[in-house]
Amino acid sequence: MKLSDAVVNNTYTISSLKCDSSSEINHISSLGFYPGAKIKLLQNSPYKIYAVGSSRVAISDNIAEMIYVRQ
Repeated sequence: MKLSDAVVNNTYTISSLKCDSSSEINHISSLGFYPGAKIKLLQNSPYKIYAVGSSRVAISDNIAEMIYVRQ
């Protein structure tokens, strides 16, 4: 499933990134979103905020569409 379909308070593992360019992959990975990372959607509105490791990160829906996760 795509990260954009995540449910608040559920924890997921990133399975893959589906990006058009290596610069997009580098940008997303630099935020902590890389295959194998555990993430949790903390807030869905007005912004989507994710816990990634010990950080909290807000990303756009466009970026969340590129990140595939499993529960």
